[in-house]
Amino acid sequence: MIESHNENIIVHITEEYKSLFSILSERSLRLSFSSENFYFKDKAVSKAAHPMICFSEYNPKTINQERITYGSYGIGFSKKWARNNNIGPVLYVSQTSVAAKGMKELLTARRKTKEGRLPRKLRLSIMEVKCFMKNEIGYNSFSGELDFDFKAENEWRYIPKKIAIDNYLISQNQRTYLKNKDKHNEKLKKYPLQFNLNDIGLVYVSNKSEKIELSEKFGLEKEKIRISEWNKK
Repeated sequence: MIESHNENIIVHITEEYKSLFSILSERSLRLSFSSENFYFKDKAVSKAAHPMICFSEYNPKTINQERITYGSYGIGFSKKWARNNNIGPVLYVSQTSVAAKGMKELLTARRKTKEGRLPRKLRLSIMEVKCFMKNEIGYNSFSGELDFDFKAENEWRYIPKKIAIDNYLISQNQRTYLKNKDKHNEKLKKYPLQFNLNDIGLVYVSNKSEKIELSEKFGLEKEKIRISEWNKK
């Protein structure tokens, strides 16, 4: 629950009202693989897909002044709730940074198959860190922009531990994933991130009739439901 609307919250954005309605009905957010490229300088050192649920950090007082490209609907939670559910902020790095170079070296070491192969636990740890790293500027497949400012999104992620998804993959080759997206995402359906209605701080809809319907259907306080007016371009 958000104690003050002056506090920043993390918001899960979705494109359609029916998706938001489904999230509230099921009291859960669905895991799915996200395909991403990671660059050092001008070379993609990783083309992978990771299971995740994405959020962005915003201040409720200024959210409608932001550019949010992924939809008009959202559900917001406190950062305390996020931390209690192993959700954390993304580490943004430039393509030419020491951090990007370090990750390149770690990924190169992780790929060794024979002599010099890293222990399994260390290989997993490298990928767990990689799941939370993102180039600050890059191509956005959703908007089609080449030099999209990802850092401005203040993204937070839920990345499951392998044990939480029955030891299924937390990273896989992007090409392999794209060949059979539905199969891989179907395997994640059994492991949603669950919440209670009283965990919700704010809900964002696109019009007044949706606000009324959600309030009546789920018993949400009307002041918790707001109409989004942010820029989607």
